[in-house]
Amino acid sequence: MTISTANLVSEQLEGRLTAAEAELAADRTASPVLVAVVAEFRKKFAKTRPTVEGEGGPGQREAIVELEQAADSAKRAALADPGASEKTKLAVVSAHDSICWFKATGNLLDREYAESDPLA
Repeated sequence: MTISTANLVSEQLEGRLTAAEAELAADRTASPVLVAVVAEFRKKFAKTRPTVEGEGGPGQREAIVELEQAADSAKRAALADPGASEKTKLAVVSAHDSICWFKATGNLLDREYAESDPLA
């Protein structure tokens, strides 16, 4: 059985979102708002993951867009939080980039892109 690109993207996002949640848990200066927005990103991922990993088509595309919107909110909240550490911000942006790259390209996050400055 071959693992689909959508499944690989979901695994990548799972790892990056888990890392972001861990950074948030350790970041005593991150705002409760950022914590809540990332928690909503997690809930949206749990809700949409089966459809994202399912058969391609309009339903999958809609789920990806819905998940991307949650990712966008988390990224904006992280970058706007003056108390969040750089590590926290980078972890949230990294999770965001996984799903956004998939939506834009249909592929896993490109290593060259991932190694560039994600806050630029």
